[in-house]
Amino acid sequence: MSQPFQLYRLQQLDSQIDQLQARLHEIVLTLGDDREQLEAESQTEQAATLLDEARKTLHRAEGEVKAQRVKIEQTEATLYGGKVRNPKELQDLQNETAALKRYLVTLEDRQLEQMIAFEEAEEGHRLAAERLSQVRAIKSTLSTKLTREQTSISDEVQRLQVERQAATSSVPEADLKLYNQLRQSRRGVAVARVTDTYCTACGSTLSAALLHAARSPNQITRCDSCGRILYTG
Repeated sequence: MSQPFQLYRLQQLDSQIDQLQARLHEIVLTLGDDREQLEAESQTEQAATLLDEARKTLHRAEGEVKAQRVKIEQTEATLYGGKVRNPKELQDLQNETAALKRYLVTLEDRQLEQMIAFEEAEEGHRLAAERLSQVRAIKSTLSTKLTREQTSISDEVQRLQVERQAATSSVPEADLKLYNQLRQSRRGVAVARVTDTYCTACGSTLSAALLHAARSPNQITRCDSCGRILYTG
């Protein structure tokens, strides 16, 4: 087995491992991202607060209307009870009853407004709670799916790492050291395949002498431009 092929095979394994580990990182970030759910929970809490305030306001309005009707009933009972005979007092009671009834209309209008506000708050809370339920359901389904994928990828990474360990056992220490250095300095790509007369990593055209050297199975040849190890296949 040629030296360039050994390193190229190692490169393939490392690239697969890198891709899988990058995906694992994405999964961890996604599983830990609760922003949408927290936002939905916050909106539901706010809607619940508004609903509670609307309920209290409506209850007060209903109480005021009820109290006003009681006052009217009491005033009319006095007016029509026959106990008051003085014309001026009767006139005063009639005027007071009329004023109480006029204010009752105002209170009933307020009550109607509060009923509408309460219904709107109730609908807002219902929609917020419904959205929260949907967000939680989607989050649960996604978490289950991603957890399964995470387990599968982790198993695959372990398998590839075992294969990588076996692959490195036959690579000379000096070659492995060079390979690891290039992996660090060349964004994870230490070995570049040669296509026709080009280095596929940087796109540079290789000289005839360099191509000839790269085809040798017993030596490591590096691209003059990017410094990566060349593999002709």
